[in-house]
Amino acid sequence: MSDYADVSFELKPEFLKVVHFIYRDQCNLQPGEKVLIVSDSHTPDHVVKAFIGVAFMLGAQAFNLRVPMGPDPAFQPGHSWDKLVVAAAGEANLIVDMAIGYAKFLVELTKEKGIRLIMPGDATGAPHIEDSLIRCLLTENPYDIKHQAEALTRTFSAGKTLHITSDEGTDYSLDIADLQASPFSGFLWDKAENRMVSNYEITPGGLPGFVIPKGRGDGVLAIDGLLLYQHVHARPQSPLLLTLEKGKIMSITGDRLIAGKLAEWLKSLGEDGCYFGPVHANLGLSKLARLTEHLEFERVRGAMVFGFGDNSILAPYYGSSFAVSESKVHWDAQILRTTLEIDGQVICKNGVVRE
Repeated sequence: MSDYADVSFELKPEFLKVVHFIYRDQCNLQPGEKVLIVSDSHTPDHVVKAFIGVAFMLGAQAFNLRVPMGPDPAFQPGHSWDKLVVAAAGEANLIVDMAIGYAKFLVELTKEKGIRLIMPGDATGAPHIEDSLIRCLLTENPYDIKHQAEALTRTFSAGKTLHITSDEGTDYSLDIADLQASPFSGFLWDKAENRMVSNYEITPGGLPGFVIPKGRGDGVLAIDGLLLYQHVHARPQSPLLLTLEKGKIMSITGDRLIAGKLAEWLKSLGEDGCYFGPVHANLGLSKLARLTEHLEFERVRGAMVFGFGDNSILAPYYGSSFAVSESKVHWDAQILRTTLEIDGQVICKNGVVRE
C-alpha cells in the first residue's frame, strides 16, 4: 500500500508560496512571458488557479489548456496528442504540465524551440500535487537537495562502474565509464550563475542518475518499493525479482501475485522493447517524500527508481547518442533499501544516503 498523503480538496494558503518559488526560483518567469498550464480532470481546479493567479501576480500572461485525460503514465510513450494541443504548447514561453507527461512533442519543443517546461505532476499523481510540493519545496529546503544532487552527479559522471545490492536480493552492475549523469534538480534556472541550465525538469527534483543505453547492465533487481505498470501502482508483499542480462529482463520471479501479473502484461504488449532496462536509474534525495502514487515525483531519500521500456523520447534531450530502447510503454520500479556504490565508494547504504 502507498503511504498516506493529504489529497487536495481546497487550496492551502502555503501552496501560493510554493507556486511563487517554482516560477521565480526554478523557472525565472519574466513579466510579459506566456505561461501555458496544462491540466485535465485529474488536476484539482484550485491547483490550476493558483498557477494562473501567481503568474498574473508576476506580470506574466497565463492560460489553462484543459486536455482530455491521457493514458496512464506507463502508456504515455505510445500516445499521440491532438494537433490543437501541440499547436497551443508551441506558443508558450513556459509550460507547466500536469497532464501530458512523457510526450515526444514536448521534448521537441524544449529542444528545438527553446520552450521551458516544468512538470509538478502527471495524471496519476494529480490529487497529491499540492501536498507533495508543499512538503518537498516549502517544508524542505530544495536548494540543499539541489546542491547535493549536483555533487553526486559529479561523482557519478567520474565513475566507471555502478553496483547496486540489497539484503532483499539485488545484485546489479552497470558500466558507466562513458555515461554522463544528470542531477534532475527541478531547476531550469540557476540563480547563482544567473543563467538557464535546463529546459525540461520535474519538480520536486533532486534525483541524480543516468539515462542508460539499450542492452547494458546485468544482474538482479529486487523490487521492494512501488511498481508502476499497466494501470496499477502496487507494492510487493515480498520482493519482486527481475533478472537482467545485457539490459533485458530474462525472468520475473519473487512476489507471486505481482510477478504473474507483470509477466502477463508485458507478454500481452507483443513487443520486445518493454523488456529492456533499466533505461534510467535515479537516486532519490528528498527527506520528506512519501510512498504515494506520485511515484515519478515523490523520490524517497535513499530509494532508487528504475525505468523500463521506452527511453527514445528523453535520451536525445540529454545529448545521448547511444542506442535507445523504443517501446509504446515506459514503466517504473523502485528499490527502497538500496546500497549503491560507484567504483567501490559507498553512496547509499541500506537506503541511507551518506551525507
